[in-house]
Amino acid sequence: MHLSIGSGSAYANDRLETAAAMADSGRVQYMGFDCLAERTMALAQIRRLRDPSTGQDERISALVPILRRFLESGGRVVGNFGAANPDAAAAEFAANLRALGLGGTRIGIIRGDDVRAAVTEADVALPELDTTTRAVADRIVSANAYIGADPVVDCLQQDAQIVLGGRIADPSLFVGPICHELGWALDDWDRVGTATLAGHLLECGVHSTGGNFEDPPYRVVPDPHNLSFPLAEIDDDELIVTKLDGTGGAVDLRTTRTQLYYEIHDPTRYLTPDVTADFSDVRIEQAGPDRVRLSGARGSARPDTLKVLVGVDLGYKAVAEISYGGPGCVDRARRAEEIVRRRLEPIRAQIDELRIELHGVNTLFGDRIAGGEPAEVRLRLAARALDPDVAKAAAYEVEYLYFGPAGGGGVVTSVVPAIVVTPALLPRSDVPLSVEVTTA
Repeated sequence: MHLSIGSGSAYANDRLETAAAMADSGRVQYMGFDCLAERTMALAQIRRLRDPSTGQDERISALVPILRRFLESGGRVVGNFGAANPDAAAAEFAANLRALGLGGTRIGIIRGDDVRAAVTEADVALPELDTTTRAVADRIVSANAYIGADPVVDCLQQDAQIVLGGRIADPSLFVGPICHELGWALDDWDRVGTATLAGHLLECGVHSTGGNFEDPPYRVVPDPHNLSFPLAEIDDDELIVTKLDGTGGAVDLRTTRTQLYYEIHDPTRYLTPDVTADFSDVRIEQAGPDRVRLSGARGSARPDTLKVLVGVDLGYKAVAEISYGGPGCVDRARRAEEIVRRRLEPIRAQIDELRIELHGVNTLFGDRIAGGEPAEVRLRLAARALDPDVAKAAAYEVEYLYFGPAGGGGVVTSVVPAIVVTPALLPRSDVPLSVEVTTA
């Protein structure tokens, strides 16, 4: 058995033309679409709160025409398009497929990652917020478990051509098709470790083709304006990662190593819903131009708990910015910060978090790295408060700086709901999943 599978997306607003190139390449049987990140899920939950009929990925109507020929040729698609609302995603896929004459396309829907009731009942710890779910139960707006490949395989076994769900874990989008097509058991831990390795190299899109690699002038890739998504060619004995011909970037030992350890933390124990993967002895060999061969991934039993992303309503976030330029710009910006802080004193007790920083001076490193006087600097205020009027008042104080110290303008302000997403752990047994395969 042999499988070719390509990346179609690495985040919610990824370029559709790159997905179109993969779909039209004729080189892959499957495409995996990762559409979520922690921030993305929070934004999806906000949309669903405003309108319960929404909350799914916002590119579906634009994506379906791109996938038309791919689906007609027998290609299959797996994605966490559902975000906060898998049923809405399925309905939107179905409507767009019918409009293109693709009625009858089989759509697999995965439900059950929404575990808001379960995390509240279990009173799980929220370590980043130093509290528990019951203590903030009235402010929890969402809780989504990172689910694995099992329900994806269930849908594919029922001949689903499109499989979608909510918070399907990033590598699991690829582990499902790989294990289904190659007949790998989901408790064959070394095989699932290999599938997870492939998924990890595909899930971040152009990261594996040079997008997360460049550090000029020391590390560069050719034609970075025209990067391809990666694809993998897999059988029982070999895993090859490559990219589309005629595109920019590179797939080589350096780019692959860079992505291999991206977001892994402990390469000997990479915890996913499918496996505890061990990448510490992975071997990477150049197998030709823009082709690498990987081997040596191992695995052990998957964790008994699942990571859950809990969304907590913490009020409103205000952001405001203004620029200063030319000689003395840092002094003027610091004077502006002083003025804003004094102006906020009457409402400071109502502001839960306040951060004021100078982009170009102290945003990333504070005072740990000293720098020279920049030619320009941008003052940024971020404040969070339960009361929207307090948040608006904080943002207004930056607008007030139009009257001094003299700035270069470019003031922007925004006040939006502050839905903070924070991790928790829930026993796997508390996350019952279900699948349904329907036709468009």
